[in-house]
Amino acid sequence: MAVVVLLFLIAAAFLAVALIGPYRLYWRARPRAAGQPSEAALAVGRVAAFGAAGAFVFAGCSAQEAADLGAWTASEVRKASEDAAESMASDPQIRRDPAEGYTSLIEAAVREAGEGQGPSSYHVSVERAGDGHSYAISADGSEVCMHVTEVRSAQGGILVPEAGSGSGSIATYDLTATVEDGAC
Repeated sequence: MAVVVLLFLIAAAFLAVALIGPYRLYWRARPRAAGQPSEAALAVGRVAAFGAAGAFVFAGCSAQEAADLGAWTASEVRKASEDAAESMASDPQIRRDPAEGYTSLIEAAVREAGEGQGPSSYHVSVERAGDGHSYAISADGSEVCMHVTEVRSAQGGILVPEAGSGSGSIATYDLTATVEDGAC
């Protein structure tokens, strides 16, 4: 952030030089002499100062954008989590490992939903909060809490062949999730 401020301060200095004009800055106290630059040279100096100010403003904006892309904001974490909640609700799910719950499913959904929003997916962390279906989703210091509710799906389940007895089914669950700001 200090680099961004420095670039904008340098841009402001060049802009001041361009607006005040080199003649007033350099030659005000001196009488017109043979060694003084021509009006054309002073105009070129003014244009160059405007160009330098523009270049430093561009560099400052680019540095700010790069800093912003390197970290998740609280709104980006919340938006990716809400998008993940919607995608999880779209298809029935198989009940997951009781110790892990839906942690891996949520993490994959948040990473997929956040592809265009945050810096990169490896900054996302999903941890189960307690024994229920509450999950803490955090990235770069921003945290939201997702509460998942599962209801047995009306679709019945996934048919699988069983050895010797024909076929059976694995129950599927419809998930609904809500997202709240802050820790669980």
